[in-house]
Amino acid sequence: MNLPVDPKTLAAILQVGGQYMLPIAAILRALYSGARGKFPEGAVQIGTAAIIAGVSAGVNGQQPNLQNIVSDILSNTIFTAGIVSLIVVYVLRATHLTWVADVVVGGIIGAVIWLFTNYVLGVHWPLWTVVLIIPACAAGMVALRFALRQIFRVVRYATYFIVIGLVLALGAGGFLLLQTFMSGMART
Repeated sequence: MNLPVDPKTLAAILQVGGQYMLPIAAILRALYSGARGKFPEGAVQIGTAAIIAGVSAGVNGQQPNLQNIVSDILSNTIFTAGIVSLIVVYVLRATHLTWVADVVVGGIIGAVIWLFTNYVLGVHWPLWTVVLIIPACAAGMVALRFALRQIFRVVRYATYFIVIGLVLALGAGGFLLLQTFMSGMART
């Protein structure tokens, strides 16, 4: 039995949940923990999200290659942990800076994300996406600064991102596993 869903589509859905939604939730939860003076809680949330992001990066819908999987997991885990930690520490500790500094830092983070995705992970986003990601990250940093003022209300949204991320990652991962299992059964 062959299920009609392309494995690359399932891998992309899994990666959206694991690489984007869960790290966003980790940023919000870590900011909440940091605002309450409980930074170790935030560090655990960042570490967990980074590991999930690394593992989901290793799933690409193609034939498994152990060296590529290990490289993707390690590089993406370390990168996600570093970026999320930098954002949390920056937003929590650099409270005296203006929104202009937030825009510059966000733009730099966007450029680093684009470069890392293209040259380390080898995803090869088109050049025009850099025009989208840099302003999006700059606006995201300004939004995080505003969210910090409202963090006790905003933390509820972190739960939504966690649920969306887990549903996408687990649903697509489970379906991909089922599809792989079913195609293996059909061959025997």
